[in-house]
Amino acid sequence: MEGLNSAVRALCAVSAGICMVEALAGGTKLRAQLRLILDLILALVLTAPFVSGGLDFRLPAVNEADLSAYGYSQEAYLAQMRAQSEENIASVLAEQIAAAGISCEKVSVEADISPDMSIYITKVELETDSFSEAAQVVKSSLGAETEVVNGDR
Repeated sequence: MEGLNSAVRALCAVSAGICMVEALAGGTKLRAQLRLILDLILALVLTAPFVSGGLDFRLPAVNEADLSAYGYSQEAYLAQMRAQSEENIASVLAEQIAAAGISCEKVSVEADISPDMSIYITKVELETDSFSEAAQVVKSSLGAETEVVNGDR
């Protein structure tokens, strides 16, 4: 701690010296050379504690993430991840359906997340007047085996 205190004192002294030189040698040609010398001294003062080993900085040991330490359970994490994935997939499908020129009021997706964190889309529900065309767009994006159902209108 004493090394840090002396480094701060030296930094303050060099900074005060720089201010005094700036004030006294304001418009002279000597000002640039004095400023260079004082900047070099300032750089030495700033790096001296690190070079001499006076300051010992250590990063804390990082252990593998433990969700219980942060108040989250694995189930809550997976549920949130599934909900966000469903929302993102529904948004992309709605954009694809709109790009195909089909008006669609609602797209909802049901997905599951496997233990190896793979996302499986189990069902897509569409609310549209052109269900068969919208279902074709969804199946062309997600695969023919995807279950696409017509939502209640």
